[in-house]
Amino acid sequence: MKEDLERMLPRVVPCMNVVRDGERTCYFMSSGRDLLRCQGRLVPALVERLLPLLDGTRTPAELRAELSGTIDTASVDELLRLLLHHRVVVDAGPERSFSARELEAFASLLALLARSFSNPYRPFERLRRARVVVVGDSELARELLSALAECAIGTIDLVMDEGLPTLVVPQPVHVRAHPFAALRTLLPGADLVIGVQDGEFGFTRRMRELNRLCLGLGTDWLEVRLSLDAEGWIGPLHTPGTACFECVELRRRSHLATWKEQALQVEQVERGLLVGKRLGFAPFQRHLASMVAVEVLLYLTGLEPTRLVGRGLLVDLLTQESNSHPVLKHPACPACGQPPEERLHPWGDEEVRIERTLLEASGRE
Repeated sequence: MKEDLERMLPRVVPCMNVVRDGERTCYFMSSGRDLLRCQGRLVPALVERLLPLLDGTRTPAELRAELSGTIDTASVDELLRLLLHHRVVVDAGPERSFSARELEAFASLLALLARSFSNPYRPFERLRRARVVVVGDSELARELLSALAECAIGTIDLVMDEGLPTLVVPQPVHVRAHPFAALRTLLPGADLVIGVQDGEFGFTRRMRELNRLCLGLGTDWLEVRLSLDAEGWIGPLHTPGTACFECVELRRRSHLATWKEQALQVEQVERGLLVGKRLGFAPFQRHLASMVAVEVLLYLTGLEPTRLVGRGLLVDLLTQESNSHPVLKHPACPACGQPPEERLHPWGDEEVRIERTLLEASGRE
């Protein structure tokens, strides 16, 4: 422990406030709910002499030398250990591996990570090394790209048929645009894939293809939707062994009285016979994109356990009400369900299908 301490460059976390209460009491406060009381004879020396020196530029040996005659060596070491244990200070040494531009651009994010991690630079490094693929051709996908960039994601690959939109993102973030034809080559090695569907069903076929590719590779991907009813759907986070996109579609249809009519609409939008509509309200798009970015931050850093594996979060963007819904695998799912042992016919459901329609029986003479 002593060797580890000697290599550190202690720094008070940016969000910490120190409040004096008399001569021998002070409080360390990082929020209204998080408070540490510090009492004892060393409080004046701690607040007036030691804390101002904890700016991440001095080693413990240099601190002991500067405080010689004010605080004895053993007390300096014990105070540092105590402050590290309670996350009042962090080791600023690892920040030397990041550029000044990165530290300046993401200072507020580092302050947030310092509230939950004794070494906030470790999850920050995971974010800087992460590569996230965003699949979508709408303004919602563009807003999500901007929100992810603010979360210090190192590389963001945007898959869309149009060109890369004009975006203002932090300089250390690498953003690359690709046509949908390149999707298969982008998925291997991605830390997370996000499929974005905005409005009606013009992107459903692409989401099915994305789903099948991720199933084949075992890649985690997150489903995001924004409906014409101003409802945002975040999740499920599709992981190996959990419900996939087509499971969700089958479960959703089973609760719709108009599922047949909607299936016709989906088909005609995909074939270009109808124009798919989008809500196109920028505040809702930004709001939903920000919520998704926070979920991605939790997933990549482990800041909090993700709640979206096997569950979808439905958000009414008008009322701000939200509900979490479990989604189970569907045994008849054509993508991840058990295939039948042998087919009854040589064609698939896409080519021809006969279904029975139950009508109200009429009386007979």
